[in-house]
Amino acid sequence: MQRIGVLLFLLCTTSQIASSLKDGLLPNGNFEYGPKASELKGTKVMSRKAIPKWEVSGYVEYIKSGQKQGDMLLIVPEGGFAVRLGDEALIKQKAQGD
Repeated sequence: MQRIGVLLFLLCTTSQIASSLKDGLLPNGNFEYGPKASELKGTKVMSRKAIPKWEVSGYVEYIKSGQKQGDMLLIVPEGGFAVRLGDEALIKQKAQGD
């Protein structure tokens, strides 16, 4: 009986961990797949669908962790890439529910 309880506990725990790994993640959520060089002007994203799985509008920059802007070193908290949004800019993605 105790073995069944332990087995049931492990099954519930692993299924919870497995479901939480996928839950909430967006495709290209860390911007690991960036725009082609032809779709950038410096760091500025030039076309609406340049970043795979995302749509942008307004002044949007695609930056790399460790990139310098003047004397300032740009740090990306998670992953190697990020986007920086100017005034009135937006970035969006269509998400599907289960």
